[in-house]
Formats: sequence, C-alpha cells, structure tokens
Amino acid sequence: MKRKYIFSLILIVGMIAGMTQSQAVVNTSIEFEGVYIGFDLYHGGYHATDINNIVANLTDAGNTVLYVNQTWELPDDLDVLFLTEADSGANWTAGEIQDIADWMALGNKLLWGAGDSDYAGLFNETKINDVLEACGAITRLDATSISDAVYNDGASYRVAAPYFGVDNPLYDTYPVTNASQDCTAGAIFHGPCSILADVGSVVTDLRYGLDTASIFPERVWILMTYSENATSDDSDVSDGPYDLYANSEDTGYYPALTYEHLLSDNSHVILSGEAIYSDYKYMYDQKTENGVYNGGVQFGQVVVNNILNWLLPFPEPASTSYAFALIPVIAIGVIYTIMRRK
Repeated sequence: MKRKYIFSLILIVGMIAGMTQSQAVVNTSIEFEGVYIGFDLYHGGYHATDINNIVANLTDAGNTVLYVNQTWELPDDLDVLFLTEADSGANWTAGEIQDIADWMALGNKLLWGAGDSDYAGLFNETKINDVLEACGAITRLDATSISDAVYNDGASYRVAAPYFGVDNPLYDTYPVTNASQDCTAGAIFHGPCSILADVGSVVTDLRYGLDTASIFPERVWILMTYSENATSDDSDVSDGPYDLYANSEDTGYYPALTYEHLLSDNSHVILSGEAIYSDYKYMYDQKTENGVYNGGVQFGQVVVNNILNWLLPFPEPASTSYAFALIPVIAIGVIYTIMRRK
C-alpha cells in the first residue's frame, strides 16, 4: 500500500533538506525564565544523566532545575517533568505513578517522555506508558526498534527523523510550525522506538495516510516522522500489542515526536522515540557524531528549544471550544476517508 500526499510546504522543505546540506542555526536559545523544571533520575534511564547542556541552557536563562534523584519527590509547583527511558528494572510504584497523574491534573503542566529501542530488552516502555495511561493520555511509546538504511548518521540505528508534520496543512498546524521553526533539516534519534496510540485498550497506528490510521484533531499532533525507508523491528521478540509497527506490512513514516494536549486540565505531553534533549551522541546539538547525515548538520537542539519556547511559560488556551475533538473515533474515520485524496 502506498501513501498518497497533498504536498505541503513543511514536508517539501524537510525532504529537500534531508538530501542536501543545511547550515546550523547558531543562535538558538532558551527564551523564557522563571520556569521550574524537573528531570527524573530516580527511575534510572540510559540517558537520564546526559543532560548537562540542556540544564546549563535552562539555568543560564533564569530557570530552576530539580534533579529528582535519591528520593522520589514531585512538588506541586513544578512546571515540567522529563521522564527519560525508564530502566526495565526500575521499581515504579503505583503511588509514584498516581503522583504524576495528580500533578498533571493540576493543569498547565508539561510531561516529556522519552523512549529507546527495544534492543536486548534494556528499555521497558510499559513504565512510562503506565504513567501516560494514568494521566489520561492516549499516545504511547511503542515496543520496537526503528532503523533506516538511507536517512542515518553512519549506521541504520542512528536514525534521522527528516520530516516535520504529516504532509497535510489541515493537521500541520501551530504545534508543527512551532516545533520546526528555523529547521531546514531533521534530527538524529540514536537507537529509537516509535509512538502509537492506545484508545480504549485498542492499540492504534498513528501514521497518517494509511487506511487503518486514526487521527485525533485538536488532541494529537505528529511533529516529526522517520522516513519512508524506515523499518520497525521487534528485536527483543516480545510480540506484544505495542509491537504493532513491526508486525505491519506498511513500512516507513513512523512517528518520531508527538504532542498531545490534555484538554480537560490544559496539560501537555511530548513523546520522543529517543531522549533528543540529551547530550548522548550529540542529539541535543546542531551537529552529528559521524558527519554523515546532512553533511554533519542536524537540528535536535533547535527542535527541543522550539518546543520549550513555544509551550513555556504556559499560555492561556486559545479557545475553550473543543467540540471537534470530541467527535467519536468512528466519525473521525469517516471524515478522514472523505478528506483523503483519492
């Protein structure tokens, strides 16, 4: 099955930039102050401590950073919490998960959950996914490994996410344009997973353009995708429902970075297939480790800063009417079918 597109400006720029060298945006910076930001080190995570550069940028701009480390704590006045690739052996208690759900319910909070590949079973996506479920989110980290033989930085598992949005201006609205500002190429996700949805215990393909795809207007936006050459593998042979992409005949365009707006409390969820805000393999940077992708220029740091600058400090909701978002999923599927270009 081939995807059919109405080419939008964002994806055209992304495709061109993926094939030609782009210049780095040297002057990217954190543009807000007075925000209280937490990083969860308590539950481990392979890249949980590789955050020196983003922490320095945040604090230099006048923000406060909390390392949740030796003991579990989650102050009510914390604005942002990063959950980095929770270790498979980490002991998440039901109380800690509920703490995060209660904190998100206070409103005007941002939860950033980062995944990893399922290689050797070292990363267990269920830990962060349990948190997402408790918070009322429908986006989930999947249970696969993404690789790309074409768009990468010297090895197929050093994957590039070269495209922004889903190539449809109806859905590539302000979250996508805000995240992609000044980005003339994609970003490197070193050894990532992908992102899907779980709606009423039904695991759902988030890829736009497939007959089985579901769309959630005014709730979920796909900010970045892996390329048409990407493949998804169940490398740890878990063969569970969250291995959906690995078991699909349709390959490519897996979501790499998503934004979900929790409408009931005006809180926000960013999911990334890797901890692209970490220093590991220069993911939070404007260069690549091996200089292969895009002539050694990538925009991971710019994307992360764009997202934080857009969401923080939290603006008031643009509208209090979300009737469109409450359309049943079946009805959304009908609308989607009508809108799809034949």
